[in-house]
Amino acid sequence: FGGASHAKGIVLEKVGVEAKQPNSAIRKCVRVQLIKNGKKITAFVPRDGCLNCIEENDEVLV
Repeated sequence: FGGASHAKGIVLEKVGVEAKQPNSAIRKCVRVQLIKNGKKITAFVPRDGCLNCIEENDEVLV
């Protein structure tokens, strides 16, 4: 984040990241492009229904 604790970004897409062995879960994540430097990161979305509230092109705080 370039020395900052938080960064704003734009949601590019929703992705499901598979957990490593021995777990078999699919973690709900989003691909985010940071506004200040353009880097693309994968951010975890907490809780059960929170992925339904996030749409593509939304501005999020990471």
